[in-house]
Amino acid sequence: MPMPNIPSGLWRLLVVTHRYLGVAVGLLMVMWFLSGIVMIYVGFPRVTEEARTRMLLPISWQTCCHFGERLAADDEAVLRAQVENLAGVPVVRLQRPGRRDNAIDLAHGTALRIDVEQARAIVLDAAPRVIGRSARVIAVEHADIDQWTVGRLVRDRPLYRFEFDDPARTQIYASSTAGQVVHWTTARQRFWNWLGSIPHWIYPTALRRNVALWSQVVIWASVLGTFLTVLGLCLGIAQFRAGPGDDLSPYRGLFFWHHLAGLVFGAFALSWVASGLVSMNPWGFLEGGGARGEQARLQGAAPKWIDVRTSLEVIRTRPFLANVVSLTTAPLAGQLYWLARLDNGAVVRLDATGNAAIPTPADLAQAAQRLAGSAAIAEQRLIDEEDAYYFAGQGDNFVLPAYRVILNDAERTRYYLDPRSGVLLQRADANARWHRWLFGALHRIDFTAGMRARPLWDFIVLSLMLGGLGLTATGVYLAFRRIRSDFTGLFSLLRKRRT
Repeated sequence: MPMPNIPSGLWRLLVVTHRYLGVAVGLLMVMWFLSGIVMIYVGFPRVTEEARTRMLLPISWQTCCHFGERLAADDEAVLRAQVENLAGVPVVRLQRPGRRDNAIDLAHGTALRIDVEQARAIVLDAAPRVIGRSARVIAVEHADIDQWTVGRLVRDRPLYRFEFDDPARTQIYASSTAGQVVHWTTARQRFWNWLGSIPHWIYPTALRRNVALWSQVVIWASVLGTFLTVLGLCLGIAQFRAGPGDDLSPYRGLFFWHHLAGLVFGAFALSWVASGLVSMNPWGFLEGGGARGEQARLQGAAPKWIDVRTSLEVIRTRPFLANVVSLTTAPLAGQLYWLARLDNGAVVRLDATGNAAIPTPADLAQAAQRLAGSAAIAEQRLIDEEDAYYFAGQGDNFVLPAYRVILNDAERTRYYLDPRSGVLLQRADANARWHRWLFGALHRIDFTAGMRARPLWDFIVLSLMLGGLGLTATGVYLAFRRIRSDFTGLFSLLRKRRT
């Protein structure tokens, strides 16, 4: 039905475009809504550092620390050193500039070579704590990239994947470089992710291996989804009748409900698909400035291997560190510090001699100045609650209280530091803040802390998602039915002309 002031030819073109695009792209949007609902309750498998270290046993300091010879030069810079138990043996993992990560067996002073048998021993040692019961290995694979590690764990590749016969059908991954257990999944996670994250992100391994191609596929699918939704909204609003005595819609039956759903949920569907497009940062739309060397300025000069060795020789004699399961370097202002994670999950900062060394207010103020560089500082203080750009659920590094620094630069750049260690937790420049609203708020419906509280958040999001699903599903069905009718009529006309 042509609308007033719109030429009938243009109206017809818009309707036909919406109809035919509604089948192909509409099916994609139905998949996005369905998989989005699954993702509310089952996320993509990931193992946080906290979860990983919770599976460790205390470091065997009694057999530590033998460093061997010619494993590293005394004056070689160490970007990161981490001491943990590996199948009952203390091991230090080293990250050094321009070199592949490697591990040193501190019980024997030799470089650790991770072959399949060594990886099996490491995984079997950790498995009872990961699985929660004893289990037997039923399959082993040398996995460079698979569906559950694609795009992740780059420093740890290639990986060894071990499958167990426990009821959850757990698969545990061990790194061939660092030796540590780095990931695990269960059959339940894998099943639901084939209905959730994988279709939602268009994430099959074969496509995701080619990052540039995958990115373009998702971007253009989102562009088409945005165009379809905008077109549907325009047509729906043009047909809306709000005058006295008028029906809300000229349509009847399922067309009426599709029109009504579009009027009610169309704006949400548009914001959702458009914010999904924003998440891909199309064509550098919200290209962040990156860390810009701030982490290096904060840490100062990296410690030398001889400094790390000397420090460990002292620390290993400290009896109060018997319950440490992981010890990781955390230099600040050119001084060597360690973050010690205890078997109860607590984290303690130590100086090079193994004494507790919580940063003072002066230390944090100096760290803020190093981050700021030549820029002026507008604000720096401890915060005890979330703010609009720093809140739980954004990543693994959320802690409260946090030390917030706001610069008086053009972008009002924000930094959040861990007051227990001085570690940089998060950075938010102008583009990151736009991304937070245009993607996070619109796509995840987390505008405020109150909206994020569950079960209120579940009610809001599920209601909107089901409405969007009803809108897109009815649209696909009606478009398919009308297109089938169009082709039936066309074939009938062609048959008549032949006869």
